[in-house]
Amino acid sequence: MISAVLAAAFLLADTTAALQPAAEGAPIAKPAAAVAAKSKPDDSTTLVCKTEVVVGSRLGVKHCRTKADAEMQKMEDRQALERAQTQIHIDGR
Repeated sequence: MISAVLAAAFLLADTTAALQPAAEGAPIAKPAAAVAAKSKPDDSTTLVCKTEVVVGSRLGVKHCRTKADAEMQKMEDRQALERAQTQIHIDGR
């Protein structure tokens, strides 16, 4: 019990030290994700692979496509959903 309290106090002290503002004049480090995003341009020809679940199976199917194709499919799916929702609203069902 005491060891759990001590561990929690140690973790709390460690996180509060990280939250304190940096000393004056010290450079502020940028998050790694922000640095990676700036150094790597958006390439629409990059291959993106996803494993999709198949109904009735424990195994998934791996689909690979370019980033541009994935974005286009996402946009088309969104438009189809909006059309279906609008049609239902018009029909009154």
